[in-house]
Amino acid sequence: MRKIKWINLLLLMLLIACGKAENKNSNEGDPDKKDPIDSLIGEVLPDWQEGYLDIHAINTGRGESTFFILPDGTTMMVDASSSLISPNNEFPPPPRKPNDNISSGKAISNYIKHFLPSDNKRLNYILISHFHPDHMGGESSSMPLGPDGNFTKNGVTEIGVEIPFDLLMDRGYPDYDYPWDRKPTALISNYIKFFNWAKDAHNASAEQFEAGRNDQIILKKNASKYKDFEIRNLAVNGEVWTGNGIESTSRLPEDSIELNAAEPNENIFSNVFQLSYGKFDYFTGGDIQYNGRTQHPWKDIEAPIAEVVSQVDVMKASHHGTSNTNSSTLLNKLKPEVVLCHPWRDVHPNPETVQRFYDANNSCKIFLTNLDPSNREKLGANAAKLRSTNGHIVVRVAPGGEEYSVYSLDDSNEKYLIKQVFGPFKSK
Repeated sequence: MRKIKWINLLLLMLLIACGKAENKNSNEGDPDKKDPIDSLIGEVLPDWQEGYLDIHAINTGRGESTFFILPDGTTMMVDASSSLISPNNEFPPPPRKPNDNISSGKAISNYIKHFLPSDNKRLNYILISHFHPDHMGGESSSMPLGPDGNFTKNGVTEIGVEIPFDLLMDRGYPDYDYPWDRKPTALISNYIKFFNWAKDAHNASAEQFEAGRNDQIILKKNASKYKDFEIRNLAVNGEVWTGNGIESTSRLPEDSIELNAAEPNENIFSNVFQLSYGKFDYFTGGDIQYNGRTQHPWKDIEAPIAEVVSQVDVMKASHHGTSNTNSSTLLNKLKPEVVLCHPWRDVHPNPETVQRFYDANNSCKIFLTNLDPSNREKLGANAAKLRSTNGHIVVRVAPGGEEYSVYSLDDSNEKYLIKQVFGPFKSK
């Protein structure tokens, strides 16, 4: 099997070198002429190799989780989609992936273990974008207990037991009291107990994500070899990078009474960053949104972020592509060629939001991890333009960042077989 994977990888590299057409699911011209990329359909994604950048949008049907293998083999997970929402809710979620017998945290840890580089069986970074269950895991006394019996396992608290990790980052460490000076919720209390266990079990550490920095998430194995790689922290807790050095400034009211009285949504405090690798750029912003800006302009956290971002090749759709985010102001700066969207409710993605992606870049290619049948009709003609509507999505960037391909993987089991291949696309 290892030999087959290497042969497939060599075929893929040959395809990239030749600059073939974008969709390799069908052959044009001679129907008897077999495209070498066809050998990848139905196979496992070839192993990551040094110099490549892999971005995995993992689908559990319960939120967002993204796994990164950086060019030198450094690994990072952003978010841990494990909401405990009931299918009987007013806005029902899709089926749990791969099935109801596997918890979302276990599904994510199994996926990551499958794709971890052979010489790095740890997560060097875990980043939680903000404190909502569909990004970190819900908390319930019915969940199994952690190894020390002091916390329950679900989402990040389950993944962190399954896979050793080095650094946990979030928006609240160490006090978890911004912007509300109050007792931590049960969700946060359980999360803190989990980290206290991880300090001893994994020798893990924790930091608060800091806006403006480009030295907080760095390559851990061979940074000097990849000097054209950078992760720039753009925003967190209303602090936004100014575009100068590592400076940031708050875009929220200085008066805590005014801030709290306006009842800001947790989403606007999300961690936001832009990743650059040569010509390739990627943007992710958790659940940043802009609703409420008519009465409180500062609730539009996308507007100041738009002032400091540049065009990207790939972006994660903010807030699952719902109606109150991915504004024209931001998208007209990002102009993504590829959008990775993690819908997990029947209102994701919103039709007007999808249209804004196409308005910003009419050649935009949108990939969804899920699409509720009831929402397909609402999307109208744009539904036919979607490149994928179910499965894990992987972006594999070639060494140096010159070009990249997109893969759709089967999420119905844990074989992770390739269903579709798109690309290669030239980085801008």
